[in-house]
Order: sequence, then structure tokens, then C-alpha cells
Amino acid sequence: MVKRLKRNLYILLIGSLMLVFSIVFCLLIQQNIKEKRKNSITYLNRMASMLIFSMEQNSDYMEILSDYEKSSWLSYSFRLLSDTDPFLYQSENLEDCSEIIDAFLDTLQQHQSYALSPLELKDCERSGQSAAYTIRMPDGKNYDCIYCEIVTSYGITFGLSIVKESDSFASLLLPELKFYICIWCGVFLFIIFLSRILAMITVKPTEAAMQSQKDFIAAVSHECKAPLAAILSSAEMIESEPDIPDTIKNHVQIIDSEVSRMSRLIGDLLLLSSLDAGNWTFHMDEINIDTLLINLYTEYDQICRIKNILLQLNIPDECFPPFYSDEDRLNQIISIFLDNAVSYSPPEPEISLNASVEKNKLVITIIDHGIGISDKDKPFIFDRFYQCDKSRTQREHFGLGLSIANELVNKLDGKILLFDTAGGGCTFKIFLF
Repeated sequence: MVKRLKRNLYILLIGSLMLVFSIVFCLLIQQNIKEKRKNSITYLNRMASMLIFSMEQNSDYMEILSDYEKSSWLSYSFRLLSDTDPFLYQSENLEDCSEIIDAFLDTLQQHQSYALSPLELKDCERSGQSAAYTIRMPDGKNYDCIYCEIVTSYGITFGLSIVKESDSFASLLLPELKFYICIWCGVFLFIIFLSRILAMITVKPTEAAMQSQKDFIAAVSHECKAPLAAILSSAEMIESEPDIPDTIKNHVQIIDSEVSRMSRLIGDLLLLSSLDAGNWTFHMDEINIDTLLINLYTEYDQICRIKNILLQLNIPDECFPPFYSDEDRLNQIISIFLDNAVSYSPPEPEISLNASVEKNKLVITIIDHGIGISDKDKPFIFDRFYQCDKSRTQREHFGLGLSIANELVNKLDGKILLFDTAGGGCTFKIFLF
């Protein structure tokens, strides 16, 4: 229970911290990308200002624009017109350059009053530039655009459109992707470490309380063994006396029955205490599975006949391959499920004990057609002292059998699965590797 609590708390802490970190991390990346986009637009504005200054003083505009196209790593494209020529120059290094510039100029015409034709350029008094615009084209790509009016010292007025493809999300993120991954992995490892420490600190008081409870149960169980043995011995001595009245015999039988019941409970508690303390040792050896199952069938077939229950054993015709495990513990595990199947089955049903080998796993299946287990009880059936019958009318059961079986199977590196039997009842599958 404490292990499950610690695991659940550990997962919850990791999930919560990773969620918070992921949100903060995404916001930081988003802010970083916005900053890069802002820097890109700022660079475009500065480059437009430099072009205006260069073309104001130098009449060889073709050389200036060509130099920018060749040397710029940002792949700028230009369209130049003058007050005497509507189409002086246009770059060819950008596909659909005319369509992009036309879309930009249409947008600019709608928002600002700039001279966009040679006739209007004659009225320009001084150089200037528009704000930067981002145009989205039908192909889904974005382009950063800016328009400049250049009044030169040698008497010519130019209108210059500057276009470049906007930086994509990938191009903005990839240069620092390794850095982001390193940060992510570092924080993830730190969160795992921190969550583990917090989970241990949080669960420590509960773990201490549970350990005290286990120690108390173990101590009480040990202390009760001797008095119960003395009571059982005294009851047997009284029962062996000749000529005792029937009423006394009946009382002695009740004492004998209840002491036996208490002895089974104490035995189960001591077994669980040993498993919790890690003192239980398993004697692993080669087991003859066929012999083990046949012996169990023979033992429980006699019990089933008393309740008019049909017990079936289904095993392959060929012998099972060698299997290494603890024979006594495996016998105990299967016996717990068979005992439950017999106890919770009405008269004249059928119980099946099946065994097979699937992908190097030994699979033992116990199928009954008894009262079954409700969906609300299924998550708790392996908890100690948990009983589906809240009234506890089944006095021979204490709610420890399935707990012990589950603990033993876990110690043997196996697992147990529960299914509903068609028509009612339970199907338990035990997988042993």
C-alpha cells in the first residue's frame, strides 16, 4: 500500500512539475521567437535606411542593388521605379516576386499615402520609408516587405520595394534546438530527482506508521501462537476423556474449530509479515508441473464432490517443459484460488483448472461460475483484509488469501489478471515467467 502510494505520488509530482515547466518553457521559447522576429524587422528597417542613404549619394543604383542581392544572407528582392520610368529594375532571385510585391503595394496603398507611381514620385520632397509589413501569400509563406521613397541629390526620385521571405518557425527554432533539448533533459532529470525526494519525505510518516502496524501484527501473531496451541491441546485432551456429556463435546468442537480458524489467520499474518520484512526465502528448483497440477486436482476433487461441484483439469497432452520455481509456494498460490472458487460457488456448478505455455510463460487459469466480483470491488481484491462480502458471512475467509497469492506471485516475478467468466463468476490467470 505504501509502495503504491509512493509511486502514485511520485508520478503525480513528476506530471505536475513537468506540466508547469512545459508551460513556462513554451512561453520562453515563444518570447524568444517573438524577439527574433522583432530583430529581423528591425534589421529590415535599418537596411532600408542604409539603401536610402546609399542611393541618395550614388547614381549607380544597379550596382548598389546587385551588391545587396549577392552579399545579403537574407535573400532580399527589390523592385525599383523612378519618376521617369515605371519599371527600372526587379530582382529575379525570388519566385513569384512580382506577385508578392504587387500584393504588398496593394496593402500599402490601403493603409498609407505613399507615392506608388512615377507620376506621384515627382511630388516627393524628401526621402522616407514605410513601416514594415508581413504579407501572407496563397502558398502559405510569409514575406516581410518595406517601401522606400528616395529623393537623390542628382535630381532623380526613386520608389523602392524591398521583400524577403519571413523566417519560419523551424528556422527560428533549429539554431538553438540543441540548447533547448539540453535544457529540457536537464530540467527533466532534476524534476525526477526532486519528485523522488519529495515523495519520500511526504510518504515517510505514513511508511513509519504502516511499519509500526506491521511490527505490531507480527508481534501479536507470534505471541498468540503459544496460547492457541495450549487451548487446542487442552480441547483435544477434554475431547479424549471418556463419558463426557454431548453438550461438553459440542462446546469442545466449537473451541477446536475456532482455534483452528485463528491458527490459520495467525499463519497468514506471519507469512505476510515475513514477506514484508524480506525474510522469506524461496527454494527454486525444477518442478514437474504435470505432477503438481494432478496432485492439486486429486486433492480438491474430493472437496468439490462434497459440494456437488465438477472440477475439471485441462492440460496439454505433451508434458510441460522444465520450469524452475518454488514448488511449495506455487502449490500454495493455486490452492488459494481453488479454495476461493469452491467456497464462493453454489452447488452443482463447474470449476476449471487449466494450464498452458504461452511465449515462454507458464499460464495457469482458474475458472469458476460462482457469485463473481463486482466492478467496484475489483481494484481492491488484492488489498489485505478486503472482502467483497461486507457482512463477512464467510467466516472461514479473512480477506488475506488473494493478498498472499498476489505477494507470492510478485516475488516470483509473475502477475495475476482477473476476468469475468461468461455467465457469471471469475477467471483468474496467473502468468509465471
